[in-house]
Amino acid sequence: MPILRDFERRLGDLVEGFFATTFRSGVQPVELAKRVLREMDAGKTVGVHEVWAPNHFVFSLSPEDAERFEQAEQALIGELKQVVRDAAAERGWGLVGPPEVEFEVDEGLSRGRFRCEASLVEGEPEAPPSAAPVQVGEATLVVLEDGRPGTTFRIRTQTVTIGRLPECDIVIPDPGASRRHAQIRADGGEYVLTDLGSTNGTLVNDRPVIEHVLSEGDRITIGTTELQFRRS
Repeated sequence: MPILRDFERRLGDLVEGFFATTFRSGVQPVELAKRVLREMDAGKTVGVHEVWAPNHFVFSLSPEDAERFEQAEQALIGELKQVVRDAAAERGWGLVGPPEVEFEVDEGLSRGRFRCEASLVEGEPEAPPSAAPVQVGEATLVVLEDGRPGTTFRIRTQTVTIGRLPECDIVIPDPGASRRHAQIRADGGEYVLTDLGSTNGTLVNDRPVIEHVLSEGDRITIGTTELQFRRS
């Protein structure tokens, strides 16, 4: 199914990094995406002129699975919301409000088990992508060499991967960097930095982060390499 393939592709960097060590057992991210699609189909309502599908999903997880999801929760929620949008667009279903996904803990659930409650929750429709405040190409990362600006990388796509591998969008030949170290994605008017389960971690302004909304002038440290985030 194209929607699920796209979901797994978008999560590819996280799966290879953080998820590869965290999700070897228990609930798998693709299981949640499959459940979203099933709940949308089962819960759709036929109106006079349109078919309305659920847009609000609450997942109940075991304490162990919830803990394993915690560090990458926002990235996963963002991708599950995209699954809702893609399914609605592909099947011609309407949404009464923007997609919403929540996680909660259920002490009665064992590892690998989860529940999902889907509902239609009215809200302001999302702005079309062309109206989003963030335009690809309007942000840059500048390598700081002894505190002075060096090489500049322009963020040209919605998602940019940083690491040692040649296929990364921004290649950092630093032994302290992981193969796929971190990711920056444009999301709703902001740029969000996510550590991809790197060995040595990612710092923003000298503080370790798992996920961080970037602001003008933020300094990102990967290994011994320092990059400054700038809005063009």
